[in-house]
Amino acid sequence: MRSFLLFLASLSPLTPLVLAWGAVGHETIATIAQIHLHDGAREAVKALLPGLGHLGPIASWPDRIRGLPQYRWSGELHYTSPLGDYPPSTCHFGDEGWKTEHDVLHAIANYTQRLADDHLDVEALKFLVHFVGDVHQPLHLTDRDRGGNSDNVIFEGRRMNLHSLWDGALITKAVREQHNYTQPLPAAQIEQSLRHTIYDPYIRLILWEGVRIWWRDALPSWFLCPKSASPIETQQRRNQIHLETPSSSSPPGIFALGVCPRTWAKETHQTTCARTFPPDYDSQHPIPRELNTKEYYGPIRESNIIEKLLAQGGLRLAATLNAIFADANIQATSSPVNLSWLEDVEAQV
Repeated sequence: MRSFLLFLASLSPLTPLVLAWGAVGHETIATIAQIHLHDGAREAVKALLPGLGHLGPIASWPDRIRGLPQYRWSGELHYTSPLGDYPPSTCHFGDEGWKTEHDVLHAIANYTQRLADDHLDVEALKFLVHFVGDVHQPLHLTDRDRGGNSDNVIFEGRRMNLHSLWDGALITKAVREQHNYTQPLPAAQIEQSLRHTIYDPYIRLILWEGVRIWWRDALPSWFLCPKSASPIETQQRRNQIHLETPSSSSPPGIFALGVCPRTWAKETHQTTCARTFPPDYDSQHPIPRELNTKEYYGPIRESNIIEKLLAQGGLRLAATLNAIFADANIQATSSPVNLSWLEDVEAQV
């Protein structure tokens, strides 16, 4: 309820932006995932989250607890810092190594394995839901100017930093300007997982136009892991990071589950490089300027890149949970995500 009220406040042009990707972006990703769970995964989520039975309410939990003394170790796990990366002029995602392995990529590997080993690990579920969302936020994937936190900008007349723009302002604007899809879709699978939030129409748009039309042909590629593992993913196979006290342990079987966080993040990093930092932004002598322009915001809006990232995050999270909780007898034959609603619509055409 608190996040919902904060979101309403953020819609006012006179109110400072108070929401992060966590409150709207993370819940959107989690809701898209919830919609696309197979029955086994859906029942597992209900068992893990009694009284909720839905991923949305837990999606922002890691942001809410990261400042608590017992969880301060988790702060670094929300992002990764590739060395030599300075978008848009120099874009390296792991080519020159990493600042630390205590990052979101290894966190996804760790919590995927933990949940696969113990289907009752609620904390692992909460972290996994959140971190899969984080690797689909472009400014969680670069160390330039602390992921844009040091870069002051203006958007729709409001002062904020570049990270906050991508964390919340772009989504807030999209939700505020979404006047269609206020009525239920002819797809019970979708509607049954919506939670009567102010961003329900936005989720309907992402699925009905995005997944059904814009990215329909690309969907199979979203779930592919490379046959030849990259160095970091090979390392993720060898070393499971125990995040409370980093150490090595048994190798996580994340590839067998179709979970490849570096591949997902590398794709997101293309947006980090191409769209996030204005080409002529001088970090040494920053002058805040309005970014709600046709030069900066125009390509973001026209490409539907925010919607695509949210869709990818949600569907990949669903695929991860489906793989973790799938019945061994059906895991090999079932599709990564439950797209029954889409198949039903296409069958009627």
